[in-house]
Amino acid sequence: MNNYISKLLICLIFFTADTNISLSENVNFTLTQSADLSGKEFKNYKLGCGDNKFQNGNREAESVLNIFYSYNARITGGKFECSLQNVIYARSNENLIISSVTASKGSDNAIEIRDSFALIKHSEFSESPQNKCIESENGIVIFYNNIIRDCLNGFDIEKTDYNNYAAAIFLSNTFIAIENDAYNCHDRISSEGNNVYLFLKDNNYQKKGKDFRIFGKKKTCKNTFQISDELENAVLTENFMAIKKFVEEIINQTSH
Repeated sequence: MNNYISKLLICLIFFTADTNISLSENVNFTLTQSADLSGKEFKNYKLGCGDNKFQNGNREAESVLNIFYSYNARITGGKFECSLQNVIYARSNENLIISSVTASKGSDNAIEIRDSFALIKHSEFSESPQNKCIESENGIVIFYNNIIRDCLNGFDIEKTDYNNYAAAIFLSNTFIAIENDAYNCHDRISSEGNNVYLFLKDNNYQKKGKDFRIFGKKKTCKNTFQISDELENAVLTENFMAIKKFVEEIINQTSH
């Protein structure tokens, strides 16, 4: 209970103060519903944040922002920086929209999304030079019109549950200065690795690293599809029900 109260007090300080926190504060707070953080900055000052060799600690405790157990929530705005794990950690959310955020310098990644159905758009994720900018695990994640830059790898998706699939949709994103791979897919349950699905359209890749590959050296993304006009329209209109419908139609067609 004391830990909960302390976190609540920190959140109240964040949302009532006009200035950024002092260097002595550890920025770590949790949202479970919609919030507009436009114009606010949340920054830690930890030695080695963004450097993989300093990765350490519990994800929930080390993140700058947690987003947990939300339904139909919209998180808008905010600049988040410096974590020895993931800068933003989202888990167990349904119909979550993250828009116009900036997250950087995570020793593991700038944002990690687990067990969620989430749409991330108009945002920037960067500066994990020995690791991934973005990681997802299970569920469906959609990325529209984001900048993904200055990381070893752009995006990793893992399937670790026993649901039928995990899926990622990338529409009109820009990858800048990615050293190795734009996308990697890992099915940790199936030995054949056939239950992770990637949908792509109109993404571009700039200032590629010398070892850059869109799908990685081992080409781990085995199920890759062009985004259909119907699926694109569902993303643009934030229609989660239609997104799931069109994703599952493709999956069902390919699994028979």
